[in-house]
Amino acid sequence: MVREGTIIWEDLKGMVNDPVYSEMLGKRILLSGATGFVGYYLVESLVKAAKEHKKEIKIFAIVRNRQKGIEKYKEFYQEGYIDFIEQDICAPIKCDEPVDYVIHMASNAAPKEYLAMPAETMLINFLGTKNMLEYARKVQIQKFLFVSTIEVYGSGHGEEAIKEADYGTIDALNVRSCYPMSKKASETLAISYQEEYGIPVVVGRLSYLYGPGMGANDSKVVAQFTRDAVAGKDIVLKSKGAQRRTYCYISDAVRGMLHVLVHGETGNAYNITNGMCITTISEMAQCIAELEKDSGIQVRYEIPSESEKKRFSLIDDAVMDTEKIESIGF
Repeated sequence: MVREGTIIWEDLKGMVNDPVYSEMLGKRILLSGATGFVGYYLVESLVKAAKEHKKEIKIFAIVRNRQKGIEKYKEFYQEGYIDFIEQDICAPIKCDEPVDYVIHMASNAAPKEYLAMPAETMLINFLGTKNMLEYARKVQIQKFLFVSTIEVYGSGHGEEAIKEADYGTIDALNVRSCYPMSKKASETLAISYQEEYGIPVVVGRLSYLYGPGMGANDSKVVAQFTRDAVAGKDIVLKSKGAQRRTYCYISDAVRGMLHVLVHGETGNAYNITNGMCITTISEMAQCIAELEKDSGIQVRYEIPSESEKKRFSLIDDAVMDTEKIESIGF
C-alpha cells in the first residue's frame, strides 16, 4: 500500500477525482501486467477510488508469481479487492470468472529486454494478446483494452504530430523491431477478433512515460538519466539526442487508459500522451542535470558501442497528436 504523504499518494488523490473512476466502480476487471510500472498505478488508483466511495471493485490479476503479487498488494488482497491468477501469459488464460473489462498490458517493456530476448518479446506480445482475446470470447465483456505503444508508428514522420491513422517505416529485419512489430500485429489481431467474434476492442497507444515507480534497472533513457543525476554522475548520451519525443506523466497515462476503455469507440486506437510535454532527448538530459546542478554533473556525449546501438529506438521524431483522445473527454 502507498504511504501517505509520498509523491505517489498525492498522485492518487488527484487521479481519483477524474469522473472516469466513478464509472469503474462496481466493475470486475481481468488485468495483465498488474505488477509493472503502469499496472501499479492502475491498481492503486482503482482501489483507492473504490475505498473512497465505499464501492466494490474486483481485479483478477494475471501474474507469473502469485506470492509476489500478494506481497505487492497484501492489504488489497486481504480486503478482497484483488486476486491473482498465476500463469504464463503465453498459455491459455486460467480464469473462470466473468468480468466486465479486460485490460491487457503484459509485455517486455524495456529496450535491454528486447535485445536479450527478441523472440520471447514477440511471443509474449502476440500470444499473450491472443490468449486474452480467447478468454474474452468465452465471457460477455463490456470492453477489451489493448495497451499498445507509440513505437507502432515507426519512423519518417518529420515534424508533424502523429495522428492515429499515420504510419511510418519499421524495418522488419532489424531485431530491435521485435517490440513494435509484435505490438502492431497484436493491434490487428485484436481488431480481427472484434470483426470475426464481436469482441468490443479499443487500443490505447502510450507515449514515452516517466514518473515515480520506474524500476531500479529500467533501461529507458529517462530512468537512466535520473538515476545517474541523483547518484551525482554525469549524464552520458550515446547520440546527439536530437529526436523529439512526446512524454506523459504516469498518473496522466493511467487516466488516459481508463478514458479510452470507458469512452473510446470500439475498433479505434487513441494516442495517450500529454500534448504539452514535448522535448528532445538532449533537452531532457540538460533539464535533469540542471535539477542536480549543485552536484556539478554535466551532460557528456560518447560514441556508442555496437551492442548499445542495437538497443536504440528506431524512431526519429515521435510527437503524438492528442485531438482524438481529447474528443472523448481526456
